[in-house]
Amino acid sequence: MCRKIFAGFFFILALVMGLLVSILPQDQLANLFYVSRFIEVMIPILGVGALLKYLFFCSKSSDSNK
Repeated sequence: MCRKIFAGFFFILALVMGLLVSILPQDQLANLFYVSRFIEVMIPILGVGALLKYLFFCSKSSDSNK
């Protein structure tokens, strides 16, 4: 349940940001681009962290469940 709420929140956030970029005038987008740039920088870091967590922790726990 929590995963669905979490995924839904970020899906709605992405839709809102996409709509704002399409609707707002160019001079008002400066504040929105700070948030967008922050997300662009964080996604690869979080992806590598999730991959490392999976490789080091999940592979060991899945072997013990078999």
